[in-house]
Amino acid sequence: GPDSDTHEAKATPVGIIKRVLRTSQALGAKSFTYHVKPSIHSAETNIPRLLFSNAWPNKGSSKSLGMQKHIEKVHDIIITEGLPTNYLSLMAGERVINAKFATNIQKHMASVGLQDEYMIPVYGPYKIEGCMCFGFPQDISTLSAETRCALEVLAAASHVKTVSCFHEKLHIIQLSSRETEVLQWLALGKSIIEISMILGIKPATIDTYTRRMYRKLGVHNKVGAVLAGVATSKINM
Repeated sequence: GPDSDTHEAKATPVGIIKRVLRTSQALGAKSFTYHVKPSIHSAETNIPRLLFSNAWPNKGSSKSLGMQKHIEKVHDIIITEGLPTNYLSLMAGERVINAKFATNIQKHMASVGLQDEYMIPVYGPYKIEGCMCFGFPQDISTLSAETRCALEVLAAASHVKTVSCFHEKLHIIQLSSRETEVLQWLALGKSIIEISMILGIKPATIDTYTRRMYRKLGVHNKVGAVLAGVATSKINM
């Protein structure tokens, strides 16, 4: 109805996170951790890497910051692998950074009544990736297939809604017509020398356009520029 449409139009990342927390708690989860990892780090957009959790210390101490970095590394592994996993199997597979970190995680989880986490990688437009983790007081393998599926759907849909909140930020990246043209040729596999010949412009000028475009997109190489160009609809493939 009209009310639900208005609610969706006013959706904010904080509101979405609260909704995921409530929904996951109804499914039996005791904690919720959400890691947002933007692949486009443009100075114009300034979308940071974010880590929200209602189960982990949120203090600025060096110990907490060190723990956060380890958590982010583990989540990066999950995002790269592209498949849901759980805390207990992750520990058994020896993919965690180090034993001390694993011990600290185990102690903290036990202190808040958690035994396992269902860790789900999530992906969205503009190459903003993430990982949602739902903590349970029991082994994830004991959850029904329906519950695991519901958590996966919740995670995927909520991440896309969160990313949509950054729509305006991503679209403030403005490339000139020449920069866009150079980017399109880079996407087609052309070198700076080849683009120079195609456009009838000196290689040094093409190089200048390329460096400006890299800076605007927040990338450092051709592959990153092409991925960012596609993700922000600056070019079409």
